[in-house]
Amino acid sequence: MSNQTIQSIQSILDFKATLLSTTGYTAMLTGVVALFWFYNRKERALLTLGIGGAIAAGGTLLAYLPPLLAPWPMLVLDTLLLLLFHPLALIATQQMFGRPCSWPFTALSVAVVMLAFVYWGGMDGYGRRVMVTSGAHLLYWIMVIRLLWRQRRQATPAGHRLALGLAAAITAIAACRWSVAWYAGDPGFGQRCAMFNLFTSLGLFWTTFCFSLSMLFISYERLLLQVKLQAQQDGLTRLYNHRTFHEKAEGLFMRAHARREPLALLLIDLDHFKRINDCHGHQAGDEVLRQLADCLRGETRHGDLLGRHGGEEFVALLPQTARIEAYNMADRLRRAIANLKPVVGACPLSISASIGVASLRADEHANLASLFLEADVLLYQAKHKGRNRVEMEREAAAG
Repeated sequence: MSNQTIQSIQSILDFKATLLSTTGYTAMLTGVVALFWFYNRKERALLTLGIGGAIAAGGTLLAYLPPLLAPWPMLVLDTLLLLLFHPLALIATQQMFGRPCSWPFTALSVAVVMLAFVYWGGMDGYGRRVMVTSGAHLLYWIMVIRLLWRQRRQATPAGHRLALGLAAAITAIAACRWSVAWYAGDPGFGQRCAMFNLFTSLGLFWTTFCFSLSMLFISYERLLLQVKLQAQQDGLTRLYNHRTFHEKAEGLFMRAHARREPLALLLIDLDHFKRINDCHGHQAGDEVLRQLADCLRGETRHGDLLGRHGGEEFVALLPQTARIEAYNMADRLRRAIANLKPVVGACPLSISASIGVASLRADEHANLASLFLEADVLLYQAKHKGRNRVEMEREAAAG
């Protein structure tokens, strides 16, 4: 690249103007992250990122303002402030995914890096100083990538992929800076690689800036997921509520009906539940319902659809389940409920349930409502026959 071209680029990318703009962007992002944390204080990661952003903004601002110290101590202080964002990003990632925070490692590693910067890099070792800081970036961001990869199953989809991609980009930039600084050496790096250093420094800034945005997006996705779950779940039992169960069950019913696949519906109703509320209070009744819901979750299979239909009535839709298998499942649930003996206070309660089992017959059940109607009739039949039983065959009407 010719000297004229370099001078032309440098006139466009004025150093102080670039520093001021990056400081403004960093301060703005720090404010947004801090506000988001203020309204969602469970996410400590956002507070850590906000602190890291504020420190980095202070570092870039120091380079813009008139020097407060001699040039070399000022450079060391500025480097320290800019470096701190990277281990704090690692800490924030650990906090985001509920992992133990490596504060002692962070403090020790920063101390080692700065000692290497001062004593091995030195005032005249521009390339060596870049190797030290780039090596530190590589260390921290490889650890971030490792953590993100290990936690990929519990992560929010879009935000996690974005964070992982940005962490990989930061690692690639740091590796490139380290390699060029090592290859060029001193004083060659300072003499021949000014534009490379400028552009890769800006690249580091923008990718770390976007990484903070990706962490903010992960937090946002989690809030959306939480709101969605609250809208779908019954607040007491954490099973699907009436509306959500019917929405999901409709799709399973239509597919089974079209493909002529077996499907069964179980209506489960606690016997004499009003007596529990009257004798022990509504809080005891709520606790019984919570423990019953946990029992149903433990006894049903992966892929079965569970919901609270209303009051003390629960519902289970069993895909790929033939008639006899559905009866056996219902009877197993009935026995599990009878053996549950939920403890309220210090008092174990005896409970039981009646269950109506309706199996899909494509020629008789045109829609989900007709299957519900049959299960409801069979549930009433179980109640009529003495409760604590399973019914799957409708009795012939008395002549």
